[in-house]
Amino acid sequence: MFCIYILFMLYLCEIYGGGDRDIKGVLPDRTNRIEDIYLRVYNGTTCEEYVDMSLEQAHRVLDVKGFDKDKRTVLYVHGFIETAQQESVQVMVSAHLDARPDTNIILVDWSNMSHGSYLVNAARNTKKVGAAVAEQIHKLIEGGVPVEKLHLIGHSLGSHVAGYIARELKNRYGNTVKRVTALDPAFPGFYPDGILMEHIAEKDAEFVDVIHTDAGMYGAPVRTGSVDFWPNGGKSIQPGCPRFAPVPLSEDNLCSHWRSWRFYAESVRNPEAFPASPAESYHKFRENASPEAGMIYMGANCDTSARGSFYLTTNSKSPFGKGLDGIYYKKDKKNNDKKK
Repeated sequence: MFCIYILFMLYLCEIYGGGDRDIKGVLPDRTNRIEDIYLRVYNGTTCEEYVDMSLEQAHRVLDVKGFDKDKRTVLYVHGFIETAQQESVQVMVSAHLDARPDTNIILVDWSNMSHGSYLVNAARNTKKVGAAVAEQIHKLIEGGVPVEKLHLIGHSLGSHVAGYIARELKNRYGNTVKRVTALDPAFPGFYPDGILMEHIAEKDAEFVDVIHTDAGMYGAPVRTGSVDFWPNGGKSIQPGCPRFAPVPLSEDNLCSHWRSWRFYAESVRNPEAFPASPAESYHKFRENASPEAGMIYMGANCDTSARGSFYLTTNSKSPFGKGLDGIYYKKDKKNNDKKK
């Protein structure tokens, strides 16, 4: 497994790394500039209503019409080679705008620093981006944004950026973030512990919840939070995703990895969509005769007092949540067997 992991990392590095290559219009000499980090503050009812500002102008957030510092604030961090126009961003932001009007939502747009070589540039930049964003968030906290109402959410590499933000706020500025949510945190370069960079961890905030959907491939293969959710076992291939998708980083190839933010966005709209049952393993979960004991909800309304690993099953297409049927594995066993 470890050899496969190393080869996978090197393969990504070969595809997206080095030299004079121009990846999606982003030049290598612009993949390390803090000046290229932006904040996008959504201040309307759609994804098309927003105010952009450079990170160093973060103090302007307090003056944006529609931003209310007394509301809960969600800071969303996108993943590798993504942009503000990415589907993951649009889906996550739309869910909050539609279903959580009592929430401010801000995107950390680190597009340029998330491009280039995965290992040489993007993965290494997570720490740099995290530290820079933390400095500005600290200033917002000093300006009246309550740290106890701050919720950091990241997908893939963005999960580790969120971890670094929370860690820096805690260790350097003495501000402990209440909650960080990691959506299938990136595997290559972060696991095993300290192989290249520090991964998001339970100690980074008061509560860290993690949703695993592509464990061992693009996503982290081990527990890494206060609570770790493992829908459908947490691994590929997630129900409804193609069984054969050999092109790295293609839409089909990323299907399982992307399920994490699809699940979370659905939970914003329907907080009771994803009940999950505590278990030592997916095998134990499938054998559990009383799955409702200790049950909590995966996603937006997660119980922040919970600890451990939780399991559930989902539908193969939207709506993905099964409600209580999702923790009674044996109800679907015949159907699952037919699909195999």
